[in-house]
This record gives sequence, structure tokens and C-alpha cells, in this order.
Amino acid sequence: MFSGKREDTTPKYDKVDTLIGKSASFNGNLEAEGTVRIEGTFEGEMNIKGDIVLGETGKVIGNMVGTNAHIAGRVEGNVKVKGQLHLTPTAYIGGDIEVGNLVVDEGAVFTGKCLMGNNTMQSVEINKTDLKLGDKPLPK
Repeated sequence: MFSGKREDTTPKYDKVDTLIGKSASFNGNLEAEGTVRIEGTFEGEMNIKGDIVLGETGKVIGNMVGTNAHIAGRVEGNVKVKGQLHLTPTAYIGGDIEVGNLVVDEGAVFTGKCLMGNNTMQSVEINKTDLKLGDKPLPK
């Protein structure tokens, strides 16, 4: 009846259909069906029907849309994924994110708004000056 084993729903990024290498620089818009891996610099809009992998040396300046995303590099723009967004310890996102599921490793940096779950959920903004730790305000 119940096997006790949970199905692994972690996205697999082993098959890459499009690669922008470490020494490559791309300027423009990119649309693709499969998995896209970026190790170099990408500037423009990205609309991927598959998954996005941004390596530690990768940098994206622009907005990214995909099914799942594994971020180890730097993004200066908004990220929207239907499934899982995984931010590794070397990840930086300077922009808003909209995700189905969010995984953030210790050391990852995210500055922006986050909308998680289905579209009926409301985004929440937190201002450090409104928060207090005990009686002391948080540092700015």
C-alpha cells in the first residue's frame, strides 16, 4: 500500500541543450526548449521552456523565465520559474523572484521581493526599520 519511499522531485540538470561557455558573452534575447547552462556573460531577456543552470562564473543581466533554475552565479534582474529555484552558496540575485518552490543555501544573497506558491498568494515586503530584535532595532 505505502512503500515509505518518497519520490525525488529534485530537478535534474545533467542534460544540457544550450551552453554559453565561460569565455563567451551573449547580448540579445534567448528562447529555448531544453536546458540552458550559462558559464559566461548573458545580457538580455531569457525565456526558457526548460531548465536554467547558471554556473559560478555565469552572469546574467536581464530577466529570466524558466521551468526550474539552479543559480550559482550572479543575476541582475528578475527571475520567474514555475518549479524550483535553487540558490547555491555563491548565488546572488539583485531583483524580484517568482517561484513555485524556493531552496536557499547558506551564503546565497537575494535582494528583492519574493512571490512563492500559486498566483493567489500575496507578496510581502519587510522593512528592517519595522523589525525589532528584543528592544533593539536591527542594523540598517
